[in-house]
Amino acid sequence: MKKVITHSICMLVMITGIATGFANNLSSLKVEKESMEITLTLDNVKAGQKLSIKDINGLILYKKTIEKEGIFSNKFDLTALPDGKYYFEHEKDFQIKIIPFKVTSNTVTFDKANEKTIFKPVLKTKDNYLYFSKLDLEKEDVKINIYHESNKNNSGYNLVYNEDFTDSTKIERIYSLSKIHEGRYKVVVTANGRDYVEYFSI
Repeated sequence: MKKVITHSICMLVMITGIATGFANNLSSLKVEKESMEITLTLDNVKAGQKLSIKDINGLILYKKTIEKEGIFSNKFDLTALPDGKYYFEHEKDFQIKIIPFKVTSNTVTFDKANEKTIFKPVLKTKDNYLYFSKLDLEKEDVKINIYHESNKNNSGYNLVYNEDFTDSTKIERIYSLSKIHEGRYKVVVTANGRDYVEYFSI
């Protein structure tokens, strides 16, 4: 699905130049009330991490890939956004940090109480085994679908196994993949309101 960026958001990007990612913890976040600029300072930033701004429906308004390791500090103005609820999303290797904020009449308010960390699913393969683990402190529903690429008539991937999890803080599974189904696999894990997709071959 293509993401649509409104004119007001394009103007925001042009004016502010938002950048980089949160490390394990947000080291400092302060509001300069006179200019309404937000100063974001991040420690232990790693190359390849991603920082996004999304609206309440998950629409991506801005996305930046971090290029350098170390400490990052930058100012940007969020008051150009229309009134509503938004959040910063910092994606790291195994977790995603969510920092919500609200814009009301050109005033930005950060919702510290609802900051949270989403732990991404971890998928590894060895020999003919798929190792799957997922930490979810909020015990949300998790679904895993395992697909095998069909070589017949180029029909794409066929579902070979699926499993649902409910009310689980920690999920750990080992799936044995038969040698009969050698080839390419696709795994889709649905959790935390999003799909995580991984590909591998055996």
